[in-house]
Amino acid sequence: MNARLIDPHGPAWSAAIDRIGALLHAGENPSLFPYHFLQVVLPRLGGRIVWLDQGAAPAGVGFLFPRGLKDAANANGAAWPAYLHEYTLRYHTLGQPSSPGQIQQIVQAVQSQLPDTAVIYYDPDSPHRFSPSDEAVGAVNIGRPSAAEAEQTRELHRRIWGSPPEFLYPADIYSAEFCAGTGLVARVEGRLAAFLFGFYKFDGPPLPADWTGRFQGALRLESQVMGVLPDYRGMRVGNLLKRVQAEYAWQHGIGIVHWTADPLQFPNAALNFGLLRALAFHHYPDLYPFRNDLNRVPASRFGLTWLVGSDRVRNIPLTGSRSLILDLARQADIQRVNDGLQGVSYAADQPFIAIEIPADWTGLQQRSVEEALEWRAVSDRLFAHYVGIQPGQYVITGVGIDGDHRFLIGQQVDDALWEHLGRVSQDEISEDR
Repeated sequence: MNARLIDPHGPAWSAAIDRIGALLHAGENPSLFPYHFLQVVLPRLGGRIVWLDQGAAPAGVGFLFPRGLKDAANANGAAWPAYLHEYTLRYHTLGQPSSPGQIQQIVQAVQSQLPDTAVIYYDPDSPHRFSPSDEAVGAVNIGRPSAAEAEQTRELHRRIWGSPPEFLYPADIYSAEFCAGTGLVARVEGRLAAFLFGFYKFDGPPLPADWTGRFQGALRLESQVMGVLPDYRGMRVGNLLKRVQAEYAWQHGIGIVHWTADPLQFPNAALNFGLLRALAFHHYPDLYPFRNDLNRVPASRFGLTWLVGSDRVRNIPLTGSRSLILDLARQADIQRVNDGLQGVSYAADQPFIAIEIPADWTGLQQRSVEEALEWRAVSDRLFAHYVGIQPGQYVITGVGIDGDHRFLIGQQVDDALWEHLGRVSQDEISEDR
């Protein structure tokens, strides 16, 4: 058995995923991940794709998902422990089901291509264990799903985004054996109302100051998809799902959660910045190749960083809190860098700036794709100029309104800002997690 890793940065990456989709019957195979996830997200997790050959014939395809880190230090006098990367090998056979002997050969072949790693074999088409749980938070019940509920998340995904089958995620990712980073559902009066899932992630985008060490940044979470059915919006279900996710992460020694979000969706921004206290200092123009009812123009995204162990996140009560939304009519000291699509300025230098975004981005895409394209182009240029981690750039930390107008609020980067945003109480630092 021979293993060949596919280079995610090589020119053949997209073509290889196309071939995988054809071989594994994308759109008809509910255990296969969506194309855009494999193309964009899996490499960002530190994951890999590997071909397995038996002689000259292809034997199968493996998707390597980060599973965790293990201390691999030995008596070599190293000042700091070395860590062993653990992967879940999600294996799709192209022939007959693998025997125990073949599984051992597959794992050995993959590990030979990835020194200093441990690989756990996983068959997505085998029976799996689910460990449902529940925690009542007011009228909402949050927990891990049962097998039936995990299957229902695919239908929720389809209803919320209008997604075709090839855009839906496998239900087995909620299983105990797959060991994803997060798998939660929300129930209201016994009915499934929402879901959230994410994955472990090795390292991630660069962080400022000493945050990588302070928040155990070698292993993070990538929160991939959260969906709430329209009938349950307004119940703050999304906030509860995220807060349970944060507590789970922090109690398991993970201090950093990432996800991506469309910077022009104000309701999401009000949740992410105004309530959850996430931060944005990475911007990715035209990140995803997909188009759907909610994404009719290039899918640019903010990369969000959530310091789940920081004071500003942990001091927010689980219930009863509301999004902090500034009334910019009363904030004359916040410099506005655009007036919609007009009056765009790249010369702002004040401690706080406000970037106007559409008041109804989803509705605008339905009404006028041309205007939506213009908004995307203008905002992409503004974010590329202002948003970043270098001194003089800005971190998006909040949201604001002025009448019918909606804004993102940025704070100018300096050492004092990083220290403020990343502060952790001494009680938290000394606590054994």
